[in-house]
Order: sequence, then C-alpha cells, then structure tokens
Amino acid sequence: MKKRVRKAYYRDDEFLLAIGANIRKLRLAKGLTQMELAFACNDKDYSQINRIELGKVNFSVSYLSLIAQVLEVNPQDLLISDYKNH
Repeated sequence: MKKRVRKAYYRDDEFLLAIGANIRKLRLAKGLTQMELAFACNDKDYSQINRIELGKVNFSVSYLSLIAQVLEVNPQDLLISDYKNH
C-alpha cells in the first residue's frame, strides 16, 4: 500500500484581504452592489463576491480577470504590490 503524500497548501490571508479591499473599493466607486457584480460575473450568488472581499476565499486568476473586466480595470490594478504595509 502506497503512502499518501500530502501536498503543501499555500494561502496568504493578508494578501487576500488586501485584494478583497481593493475590489470592494473599486466596486463601490462604480456604484455596484455585491449582487450586481456577481451577476455581471455570471455568478449565481453574491456570497462569492462577499467572501472574496472579506479575504475568505483563495480564488482563481481567471476569476480575478473576470472581476477586473467587469470593473473596467486591468487585473494588475486589483493586486496591491505593497500589501504588507496595509
């Protein structure tokens, strides 16, 4: 019987919180609710946007790109390079 090797799990909660805060700031600047942003991203439930903004979900780069497209910004604009200082 083979021994199961556990993969390392990486998650930077501080970085996710910073990205979420930036998404929230840009969403509010556009005058969108979480539900409206979720709908525009083809999501069925706004709770995914809520979890992203709260830094509770480690979401994909594809989803980041979709959110950026809806918010009419570059995906890079959602990433905060100096998040350690926030």
